[in-house]
Amino acid sequence: MTRIENEEQYNWAVARVEQLLPLVTDDTPRNDPNSIELDLLSNLVADYSDEHFSIGRPSALSIINEMMASNKIVEPVF
Repeated sequence: MTRIENEEQYNWAVARVEQLLPLVTDDTPRNDPNSIELDLLSNLVADYSDEHFSIGRPSALSIINEMMASNKIVEPVF
């Protein structure tokens, strides 16, 4: 697989990454088959996620509004 084409493939790849995570540690050699598969699938999942689930950059106004709401500020303080 060189590219994830649909959500079914994406879900399969995510599940496989979750299976591989406990098998690959910092001590696992880079040429280990599980390490190679994890690296490749992780990149494919990230690419698909960026393309299909990207939330974009927030506007400055939306950041200010969120900060005000989370700090329970009803009116602007100058």
